[in-house]
Amino acid sequence: MGNHRQQKLLEHFYSSLDENVIDELSEEQKESIERAIIATGLGSNNRVDIRKSISVFNKRYFFVFLLGRDYRQQLRKESPFALLILTFLISIGIFCILGLAIFALYLIKSALGIDIFHNFSFGVWDWFKELMQH
Repeated sequence: MGNHRQQKLLEHFYSSLDENVIDELSEEQKESIERAIIATGLGSNNRVDIRKSISVFNKRYFFVFLLGRDYRQQLRKESPFALLILTFLISIGIFCILGLAIFALYLIKSALGIDIFHNFSFGVWDWFKELMQH
């Protein structure tokens, strides 16, 4: 295990165990435990590893964002709730991108002086010009 981070993780794991339990483990058991810790991703080396906790109304909440290559041998089963949240977040992202694209195209259309509906304006171009003057 050449990875320094994984070595520190294993040291922390063994330091949290009772010394009598450690003494009772055979070398084969220790190697199996170490492989299991690494295989489950607990000792992974991710490119992006953000772990934060925040206090909201006297309760602590945490979030974890990991991004990197998946070295685990077994894939986790996705919960239906996680898939629902992921679908919701992707949908929101797509709607935001589409909204910004429509907004940008509308500003370009207005800047070029193209009128699609005669004698009608949403007022976005006037608002944008006023915003740019300040």
